[in-house]
Amino acid sequence: MLMNVIDLRERPYRWKNVLAVVESASKNNSAKDADKIETAAGIEIDYAERDDLNVRDAVLWAEGLQGRVTLYIYDRDAECRTASTA
Repeated sequence: MLMNVIDLRERPYRWKNVLAVVESASKNNSAKDADKIETAAGIEIDYAERDDLNVRDAVLWAEGLQGRVTLYIYDRDAECRTASTA
């Protein structure tokens, strides 16, 4: 379940190809003024990433996960281009 989105792109209007990273939302409990997530028994995702997604698919992927996660969105590096994205 998607709890928060942190957009760390330097090119915020590039939405076709991004790097999406999710971490357990409970990792943000120590941040100043953060809403707290109770850790509970069950699924907790420590870290996962997917590359070459558009922003919409990144959000849908994170929302579909079973643990409570924060989604981080990054620019995709130019040298990571594949034949399908060049």
